[in-house]
Parts: sequence; structure tokens; C-alpha cells
Amino acid sequence: MKGGVLTQQLIAGASVLVVAGGAAFAPTQAFADSYMAGDFHNHTPCSDGRSSVETMVKKAVQSYGLEWLGAADHGGSSPRDCRVDDPEGDGSTTGKGRFFDQVQGLVIKGDTATSQGHRSMWRWQSAEEIIFPELVRLAKETGVPMLYAGIETNVPGHEHTSMAVIGNQKPQNAIEKKGLFGNRNKDKDTGNASAVAEFEYRFDRSDSDFSKGAPTHNWEGKVANASGSGSGQKNHDAKAVPSVQWLQKYYPLDSYYVPAHVERAGVFNPNGNNGFNIEHFRDFNNAGPTVAVGFESQPGHQASNNRGEYRAGFCGNGCDSVGVTTFGGTGIYAAKIGGVWDAMLGEGRNWFFFASSDWHNRGAFSIYEKGTTNDFYPGEFQKLYIPRPKRNVALRPQVVVDGVRSGNVYSVQGDLITGELTYNAKAGFGAKAGMGDTLVVKRGKSVTLTLEVNVPTNPNYSPYTFNNPSLAQIGIQEPLNKPTLRQVQFIKGDVTGVVAPSSANYTAGTNASAAIIATFGPTTWKARGTKRTMTVTIPNVQNNMYVRVRGSNLPPSVPAETDAQGNPLNDWDPENAAQGPFVPCNDAACPSHLVVRDGQKISSYDVAAWSDLWFYTNPIFIRVSDQPELLVETNEKLAVSLAK
Repeated sequence: MKGGVLTQQLIAGASVLVVAGGAAFAPTQAFADSYMAGDFHNHTPCSDGRSSVETMVKKAVQSYGLEWLGAADHGGSSPRDCRVDDPEGDGSTTGKGRFFDQVQGLVIKGDTATSQGHRSMWRWQSAEEIIFPELVRLAKETGVPMLYAGIETNVPGHEHTSMAVIGNQKPQNAIEKKGLFGNRNKDKDTGNASAVAEFEYRFDRSDSDFSKGAPTHNWEGKVANASGSGSGQKNHDAKAVPSVQWLQKYYPLDSYYVPAHVERAGVFNPNGNNGFNIEHFRDFNNAGPTVAVGFESQPGHQASNNRGEYRAGFCGNGCDSVGVTTFGGTGIYAAKIGGVWDAMLGEGRNWFFFASSDWHNRGAFSIYEKGTTNDFYPGEFQKLYIPRPKRNVALRPQVVVDGVRSGNVYSVQGDLITGELTYNAKAGFGAKAGMGDTLVVKRGKSVTLTLEVNVPTNPNYSPYTFNNPSLAQIGIQEPLNKPTLRQVQFIKGDVTGVVAPSSANYTAGTNASAAIIATFGPTTWKARGTKRTMTVTIPNVQNNMYVRVRGSNLPPSVPAETDAQGNPLNDWDPENAAQGPFVPCNDAACPSHLVVRDGQKISSYDVAAWSDLWFYTNPIFIRVSDQPELLVETNEKLAVSLAK
């Protein structure tokens, strides 16, 4: 049913036509109701993190319930060995970390690079020869097959992108499968990570190695970074866009390219390497229609006082993060209704919303402690849900890429809702479409959208049981580790067609038609056990559109948190006297590490994050049948044709 193709389906005894978006040969039906939580942006000592690959993976899958994980250290190089924890972040200098050049018999390849007084290893080598073998070992040890190596690449002309090439990564073959004659997977090939390693070598702007990957490889044709005046634009044109084209050419169905924390480094600087504007997202989607399929507008670093590490003066010289702060932990590109994300969706593009942990460390706390003033482990606070495959589909890293490409994904903070969700649209008794899909209807017909979420019965992973200080302001007493869903918004926008690169609007990042069309809460949704069901009808459809959904534990009009319509407000830094207002933390159990202003503890760091939770779905597109296909449909047909 996936892939933008016309499929006959028997519904209520009648033959109807369904037009579905989503991935070619995606492992689920278009409106799957069971999803798998994971994370694809995180760090170890192989770049600037502190927990080993083993500690990070085991925390994610054994402590926090993730079922898939892409290990994605920064591109470039590092002298630190990520097979051991480095809690101090300085190799073996003061603690139990280790440098690569201290490992007897380990050959460090490529051109010489040094850091912290030690020989560094290029990421292409560590991804292929250190991180991937660790993931294979951990897949066998934990029984989790969907562990794979990715990269948070340093994008030429910009900041960062979460990307992966599955290529020949087959960690699932390490897991024992018992049969009549013993382990059926014994001696099966677990593959390699050479494809993602090659991408890093060729295109990461922090990789200045020109060894061609010798002696293991002979990667010809690496393009050097531009420098000097205009370097940002030159690197975007000559290296960033070609990197997406390379993925589209060689790995169109087993790679993804998702710009990360896209507002953090400010607006695009044509003379530097920071920021993404909407025209760059359009360039990437045009260059890689089945590869560059969205952005991370819900960043990691959620326990930082500059939530997401978004702040004024992020990159110096007056460069502020776009929007200055996050809004309910989400960047302004997606949090602002009618902003950049709505503009992309208003073109009918397959441009989807993703979230990640961006795990590095716990700030003032040890990586072994529960409190944090910086990051959460993968799965601890934020989860990215992809469709759970049908029973006859093998669990393997490709399932993640298929899910990402489909747009049938959603993100959740603080386990506000679970991995059981149904979101679909239908016209009468006919066709249905789910997230990332396009429902085609006759002009004048009505469309009914139904969202059903499940709320958890168990506490989340917050270490705090005192009452939520944000809700306490309005008289609601609720423990931080037992949040309640309180509002859900349906947001609709018109789809008016793709903006051409030659158009003056190619750099415009707004969609004035986007608006909240319905808000639900405890008195307006249907509650049955753990299920919360909401239905919205759009009558007399006359034009193309999309509808996305978001929800929160905070109702409208919470001081310093939400406005009267329920929109999230700025996540101001309580250590910055010029910002505010702030939420007091008056409970006797409020921890000692919180910011104190004028003798008053302020909800800050991890307490502020656990207080303010959101989930975001991706959109359902609706097209009037006498109108041309949307780009999301065209691009998914391309995926189907490539899979043949």
C-alpha cells in the first residue's frame, strides 16, 4: 500500500482506490498503530561525548526502552577511544578514559592529526573499525538488531546534519537464531560500515584527511573546503548539495540526511559555516528527494538552561540562534505556526519532523548519576517513533531508514504518550491515509481525521516525584514523573505547490494559511481506558492541504509556558537577567542544583525540561482529485521505481 501507487483495497465490501505516500516497500501499512522508539543523534568519546558505545547503547535499550539506535558521532577526528567510558572527557589524563595511541597494536590510518597531545583517528576509520564492530557485538549481547553507525556530519557551509548510510551494515546477523541444528546465524556475515565511512571522508568539512582512506580504501575525488569570502555559499553549492546528490545516486533507499538542531547556529552565514535557511532545505530536498526528507527541529540538550543550547550570541559577533530560544523544547522553525516547516509542507514536500537526544554528557553531574544540567541519554527524555514492521519483516537497520523516509513517525518528550498511536484521514467509507501519506478526495467531499493516542500507566524516567512547578502556578498538583496529557492541537495549512529555485519566494519561509483548526482536552476528547480519541471533520474540501498534530502536558495560559491558544512560549534562560518571566520552584524537594534568583529557586535545567513536555506528529496530506500530484507523492513513486 506504500509508495504513492494506486492500490485496490477492499473496504466494507466496496472496491476503492487508495493513494499512499510513505516508503517504497515500507515495513508497515500506511496507518500503523504500533511504533518502535529510537534515537539517531548522540555522541561517545569517539567525538565529544563521555560514555562509551557500550554504556550508551545499554542505557538506551536496557534502561530506557529503545528498540533501535544509530550511533552518530561528529565527523572529523578524535584521539579518544570510545570503547571505554571517559567521564572526565580528557582521555586517560585524569580519569579512566583512553587515547587511541595508547592501545597496543592499533594502527591509526590516514594523514596525521593530533589533539590533546595525542594522535587522532579520523571518523571514517573509527566508524568502520571501532564503532560498527562494537555495535555488532552489542547487537549479539543485547538481542537488539537495529543498531547501526551513522554520522553527525559537519556540513560544508552550515552546522550539522544527522545522516546514515546503511549500505552493508548487517548487525542483525550477529544475533543467534536457534534451530534444529543449532544457531542458524552462525558464521553469517555481519557486514561493514564502509559506505557511511566513505561519506564522512568525502564530505565532512572537519575531515581534512586526503589519504583516500589508505591503506584500506582508495577513495578518489575528494573536494577540498572553500575558504575566505563567500566560503559559506561556495561550500553549500560545491560540497553540501553534491553530498546529498551523492547519497541520492548511490544510496537512494538506504540513507537519510536530516539537518540537526537547525535553528541553533543562527541564520545562514554566506561567509562561514553556520545556519540553515529555508532555501537550503529546498536545495537538499531537490537534490535528494528520497534522502533529504526532513529536519531535527526538536533538538537534544533539553536539560541545558539554554534549552537545546539555543541562545543569544550562540556563535559570537551578535549571531543569535533563530528565535533565540526553543519553544517548549522545539525550535521556532517548527514551533511557530506558519513558519518554516509549514512553508515546506505548504509546497507538498516530503519534509518531516524529527527529534533526537544529542547525548554528550550530564553537565555538572556524572554520566552515572540521574540528575543532569545538560543532556539526557537516548530514550530517557525524547523518543523518535518509527513504524513497527509486520511480523514477517526482519528487524534490521534498513527498517529505520524506511521509517524515516515514510514520514510515518512522531516524537515524544517525557513519555507523555506511548508507542501505540493511530492517526489517519478518510473520506466517507472510502480510502484512508496515515502520517506521511496523501489522501486523494473528490472536490467538495468532507474529510474526517482521527487521532488516537495512548497515555502511559507507569511513571516516566524523571528522578523527581515532587509536583510540576509549572502546573503548580495554576493550582494543579501533579508529580513530575507522572505527566498527564492536557491539550492536543490540529494544525492545518494549504498546499499551493512547489516553489521553483528561480522564484523570488524561494527564500521565503512562511505559510500564512497555517492555523490551529481544533484543540482538544480532557473535556472534549473521548477517553476509554488509556486511549484518548479525537476526531476532526473538514467539510467541503476545495483545495489541497495538510494537517499535523501536536500535544502537551500543559494547558493554555500557563504563565511563562503557554499562551491563551496553547502555543509554547520562549524557553528563557533563568541565568540571564535580561530574559524571563520564569517559573518558581517552591517545593521543599526542589533540588539544590537549580538556579537561584533573589533568594528564589527557579525551575531550570532538568526540572524545567520534565515540566514542559510535547509530542509532534508528522502531517497527512489531502489532495483534491482534479489537481496534479503533490511532490510528496511524486518522490515516493520515485522510491518505488528505484526499489524495482
